Amino acid sequence: MDRVDPANLIGYAVLGADGRIGGGRRGPNVSWWIVFVLCVLYFVATLLPGALTLIAWHTERERVDVSDGLLGVINNPYVFSWVGMLLMCAMWILEYTRRGSIGVSGSQRGRKAAAGSFESEIRLLSTPSHLAWFLGLAVLACALLGLPWTIDWDFETFFVWFLWGTVIVPVNGAVLGSLVKKTSYARWYRRQAVKNPHGRVPRKAQPFWRAFSYRWRFDLWICGAAMLIVVVGAMIWWSLANVPADDFGDAEDIREATTVAIVLLSIGVPAMVFGLWACTQFWRAGEDIRTGESAT
Repeated sequence: MDRVDPANLIGYAVLGADGRIGGGRRGPNVSWWIVFVLCVLYFVATLLPGALTLIAWHTERERVDVSDGLLGVINNPYVFSWVGMLLMCAMWILEYTRRGSIGVSGSQRGRKAAAGSFESEIRLLSTPSHLAWFLGLAVLACALLGLPWTIDWDFETFFVWFLWGTVIVPVNGAVLGSLVKKTSYARWYRRQAVKNPHGRVPRKAQPFWRAFSYRWRFDLWICGAAMLIVVVGAMIWWSLANVPADDFGDAEDIREATTVAIVLLSIGVPAMVFGLWACTQFWRAGEDIRTGESAT
């Protein structure tokens, strides 16, 4: 590692002398299970006030006060943001090193090249598992955003539900894009393998697509943002169609909401189509879809 970027010193220190962590060949270790359990408990705890409210309202038409105590502390927006972020980051890193590895890039081992300081390789999910993740997250997002509308009073209890929804919806858009990206790349690879039965599948990197689709994953970012825009637009449209006009607002409020819904859907739907199409072009990046590199 002749060239050392000060911004990457922490990464070099974590990777250690051999410059690599993870192997992608072992099952979950103790740390993985501890963080996984903490993530599940945190997710359940943040949803519990809303769940208790829904049960009480639909069974006895009563309100449940869960603003005090541990649940009240956990559902504080600041605590929610920081604890959730740290747990999700820890889970992502542990899962990545369980299914793959992260190491110092070859460009940092004495050869100067236009590549990131770190590289990674991961074992891909099977297509059925990937599809199950997408459908499961879609159902979860619908529940988080839809169930609070089944009661007709204060939504403050469900603030965290909506926060989770705004996280899961774009993540699921990226999951859908990733599924399209992986399956389209697999089809391309099989076609090339048929054409080159006795040699390696040739890959020729196109600079734009390598930066767009491989290094920065802009195709997945677009899919995630577009999914969120479409869902918000659809929710406003649904509200216009199902919420009584007197409860929604005056005529001006309805006109403004209609305009916002049209604008959001007009932006989100084409963006999603473009994002999914861009995912089918990963082969132009000239890289193995199982690998990645850092931005610096």
